[in-house]
Amino acid sequence: MTGPAPSLHDALLIVGATAAVYVVLVAAAQVLRRWWAVSFGVTFHLLAIVTGVLVGIECSAWRAPLVDALQRQLAAAALMLAAFPVITLLNRLLWKRSRRGGPGGDAPRVLADTTAIIVLLVAALVVLQYVYGVKVPGLLAGSGVVAIILGLALQNLLSNLLAGIALHFERPFSTGDWLLVDGTHGRVVEVSWRSTRLVTTDDVLIDVPNSSIVSNTITNFVMPTPKHAVHATIGLHYDVPPARAQKVLRAAAVGVTGVCREPAPIVYVKEFADSAVTYEIKVWIDDHAIFNRVLSDLRSHCWYAVRRAGMEIPFPIVTVYQPRPDRAAERARAVAGRALQGHPIFGFLTAGQVEGLLRESPVVLFSATEQIIEQGAPGDSMFLVVRGRVAVRMAHDGLTSVVAELGAGDCFGEMSALTGEPRSATVVALDEEVEAIEIPKTAFASLVHENPDVLGRLSELLAQRQIANEQRPGTTPEPAQAGRTQAGMLQRLRAFFQLGM
Repeated sequence: MTGPAPSLHDALLIVGATAAVYVVLVAAAQVLRRWWAVSFGVTFHLLAIVTGVLVGIECSAWRAPLVDALQRQLAAAALMLAAFPVITLLNRLLWKRSRRGGPGGDAPRVLADTTAIIVLLVAALVVLQYVYGVKVPGLLAGSGVVAIILGLALQNLLSNLLAGIALHFERPFSTGDWLLVDGTHGRVVEVSWRSTRLVTTDDVLIDVPNSSIVSNTITNFVMPTPKHAVHATIGLHYDVPPARAQKVLRAAAVGVTGVCREPAPIVYVKEFADSAVTYEIKVWIDDHAIFNRVLSDLRSHCWYAVRRAGMEIPFPIVTVYQPRPDRAAERARAVAGRALQGHPIFGFLTAGQVEGLLRESPVVLFSATEQIIEQGAPGDSMFLVVRGRVAVRMAHDGLTSVVAELGAGDCFGEMSALTGEPRSATVVALDEEVEAIEIPKTAFASLVHENPDVLGRLSELLAQRQIANEQRPGTTPEPAQAGRTQAGMLQRLRAFFQLGM
């Protein structure tokens, strides 16, 4: 028997009490939201409605067996629903302020989930004990065997949970850090109560259990600072003096994009291997996301640098190597010869003189984006581009601008090669490999010693270029000034090539 239905008065009282309690609780929630930025969600609205119905029934005169059962179910629901705003408040008070980096931190999720589990368990035990009359101590004692079985079954889960809590308090890493875990490089994207999620350099998501993270050695590339060292090795022939090899490799490492200028790159003699002396190049970067690209460019720049320096990267001893004629170098010298015969300064040279000049000039290769010469640096050679393109950059008053782009057949560095002046601009290879002929001072010295008349013609042409660069538009240089400029240029050439005055 369910008993009589509520009277109209009782029904209106219940509805009114429900509405009043709902409004009061929602208003309190809005105050907390403004003060503490706490949002309770839909469960709080359900709690307000259930609580209002309970208050309304209690205030009414409606009494029946059905009412007692209904009140018990509503009380159980209210207690369980009350657990959710309690969880929200506890997490706000205990964990939100300790988040690293503000509200978006991830480490407190472990403790937030643990708090939620504990509060829900306590709420469930309270409902069993005080609403349904179940003896909780006896229930727990009687379910000991079940608890042991569940404990064994959940052993890995519990170990991951405890490991997650330990990671939060110890803070060996946080979201965004780059780690090396069990040989895998990855960036931390989330730390949950069970696992740590990483995105590798291949943009693959991996899920590592927290217990594995704790039991392994973790390398953090962001702490204590994002700047850290990476290493590359190269083997050079035993005939190469270590001091010279280290100088060439250091210079090559400095020009790699992404490598920090401070600390400067360091080159170590690592070991004397079977077929080569192994050198270790140590550079610093401040973004581990680019370490693969930096190491690739570092190896590439070192390869080009040691080849230009005439150093050999030896094959293994077991390899039989028979050198072949360098057809590429012959082709490059042929292109350079045609370019020189059409050059405004060197066009007066005979075919034999050009051939002699190029015979002493090596063919050099530069990697894409590699710096070839630097503004203000000393220089005693010029370059003739055979293949690829370069950018000429000049710095003035703290600003750097590109003043020209040169391609096959173009020259740069003539004044440094002929007079020893510092480089007037920085020249950098563009987005492809550059092949060039480097004509050194020694080649020009041989030319002028064998052909003394060449020096007079060179001084005349260089003087004309100097006058043209210094001359104001619309003016004509005086003959006396041209003569003095040529005489001064001839004197500089003779001094540079150590010829008698």
